[in-house]
Parts: sequence; structure tokens; C-alpha cells
Amino acid sequence: MSLNFACIGVAGYIAPRHLQAIKNTKNNLLFSYDKSDTVGILDKYFPNSLFFNDFYAFKKKFINSKKKIDYTVILTPNYTHFKYIKFALSNKSNVICEKPLVLTNYHLKQIEKLEKKYNKKVFTILQLRTLEVIKSLYKEIQKSKKNHNVLINYITPRGQWYQKSWKGNIKKSGGVLFNIGIHLLDVLCYLFGDYLKYNISKKNDYSVKGSIEFKNAKANFNLSIDKKDLKKYKNKKVVRDFIIDNKKMDLVKNFEQAHTDSYKAIIEKKDFGLNIVKKAIKLAIDLDKIVLYQNK
Repeated sequence: MSLNFACIGVAGYIAPRHLQAIKNTKNNLLFSYDKSDTVGILDKYFPNSLFFNDFYAFKKKFINSKKKIDYTVILTPNYTHFKYIKFALSNKSNVICEKPLVLTNYHLKQIEKLEKKYNKKVFTILQLRTLEVIKSLYKEIQKSKKNHNVLINYITPRGQWYQKSWKGNIKKSGGVLFNIGIHLLDVLCYLFGDYLKYNISKKNDYSVKGSIEFKNAKANFNLSIDKKDLKKYKNKKVVRDFIIDNKKMDLVKNFEQAHTDSYKAIIEKKDFGLNIVKKAIKLAIDLDKIVLYQNK
């Protein structure tokens, strides 16, 4: 049986992947909202879906809909996630929210309370967990008794627009750790469990560098959106190294299918819920706290 979806933030750059995933899983997008009306992409996936660029009108339709809204998809800027999650839960809809779910421990705790109050669930897209290379690696690590060395080197330059947008505002986006690092931190938590120690050796508006220790692994990471960090890599426009025990993992192969696979995991298995998601968020928060302390 097809499920009914609503979407908040349907004009965003990541929206096409979600629209494709809803379509691929044979479900319906009843209506959507975005303050921008550049949403021609809807014609490709759900041409009969209703669209609103006024939230009050969207809210009225949502509340008065004769059809049950099974999932509300939230694709808005990071700092707005919680208010829309609260809206959806309080109106008896489950939630699928893009990463990072929220930016504070307070909001994590509030979501836990709201889930219990309204008996609905919040899920997040964790596309890297759906990749076969990561699934196979997880199985290998579970069988292994050795300590592992991990190197993450992600350099994905952004233009001048980035710092002018909400993404360049740390209070609104969480900074590089949340914008670029959150899915990589999640993979580390998935592979190695609870983190024990962590440190930051460098952090600014464009990059963050540090290390994380687990029971059976140590991960050194460098995350950057600064094109200057590409100078030593000849002719490369991006660097996406995820290396475990000197073996580089390909996190790009089959990535286009990963959103659909995430939707399947959420809808069919009720996977990627709050208990899974919050580990990486808490790790990002803890890493950021160290930097704030050191900068005083």
C-alpha cells in the first residue's frame, strides 16, 4: 500500500534525491512547502502534487487533510529542523529529516519527549550506511580483534557564496563539522561504536582537524571547504579519502541509489531512528565544545 508524504523545503538542492526516493518506493507526495517557488522539479516526479509558498496555507492544508500524512520530509536549513519536526510530530506524522537532524543536545532531548507524547518517530537519511562497501566493512570489523587506523581527508571547496549563506553561519548550520562531517562521523560510530576520547587540533570557518578514539580504532580527520588545501593535490578539484588500515574505501560508487535505499530502510525496517542518529550528533557537539573552550 502506498504511503502519503508531505515535504517542507522542496526547492532545496537535495530535494530531487528525496523526490526520486519517494517515487522509487512507490509512494505519494500529496503536498509540499517552500518559501521559494523555484520548484519546477515537481513536474518530473509528482506533477499533481499541491505546492505552497505560504506556510500558513500549507499548515492549514496539512492539518485539515482528509488523507493521513504518513511521513513529513524536512529539507530546510539546519537551524530550522527542530521547529518543523515539532510541527510534524504534533500533527501526528512521522518525520524523515536530512542531516544533521539538530544542532544541540537540548533539541535531541525535546525530540525524544515529542516522539513519546505523539507516538510518532523521527528518522534521518544515513546514506553512507546503505553502501555495500560500508556494510561489508562493518561485518569484517565485528569479526576482527585488531585495532584499526582510520584516516579521513575530505576537502570539498565551496565558493564565496557559502560564507554569505546560512551554511557559513555557524549558529545556523553548525559549521564544517555538521555540514561536511556529520555523515562521516556517523559512519565511524556505526563501524566502531561509542567514542572514548576526542580532540581538535585546528578549527576555523573553513576547516576542522582532529582525532577520535574508539575501543578498537583511532580516526584522524581533516575536513575542509578551503580551496587552498587542495594545492598539494595536483589537478584535483576535490579529495574524498576514507582510508581504513591503509585501504581506501569508495564512498561514491552507487551513491545515487543511497537515498532510495535509506527510504527503504526507514519505511520497511524502521531503521535510522533517533537512537541511531544521535551518536554522531553528540560527537559533533562534543568536538565543537573543545574548540570553543580552546578559543577562549
